[in-house]
Amino acid sequence: MKLSALTFGFGALSAVIPFFNMEAFIAVAYAQSNHHPLWLAFIGSLGQNTGKLVWFYLCRGALDIPWLQKRLDTPKRQAQYEKWADFVEGRPVMSGILTFISAAVGFPPFFAMAMIAGTLRMNAAVFFLTGLIGRTLFFWVLLTGVGLIFR
Repeated sequence: MKLSALTFGFGALSAVIPFFNMEAFIAVAYAQSNHHPLWLAFIGSLGQNTGKLVWFYLCRGALDIPWLQKRLDTPKRQAQYEKWADFVEGRPVMSGILTFISAAVGFPPFFAMAMIAGTLRMNAAVFFLTGLIGRTLFFWVLLTGVGLIFR
């Protein structure tokens, strides 16, 4: 139980402050425990996605910052923003797929995806659930590899 709480907490911390490496933490935690890899992957993912919501919601108000408004003041940048905002708003399945891929394979980086999703006002539930599934898969594959080496 302690390891699950610690994994969740470290996941949330690493999502907010990327200096903390969740992959290294969860690999070492799994190698030294008797937890099932899918359970630990899910708990780590739950922590990471909870932490990513911090960036998601912080970036929801990013366009209200005066210097960002100036950068979006040009017609070209405004058109680009509108294009992506329409894409995200009108296609929750596509934005969910993009979030899933980002969480599962790391491209685009999931850290950046949280900020982009918030700025574009993606549906929070779609962002959270698809990120949760993708990150769980990512950690599960990682832990399966760790299990092959250390167990």
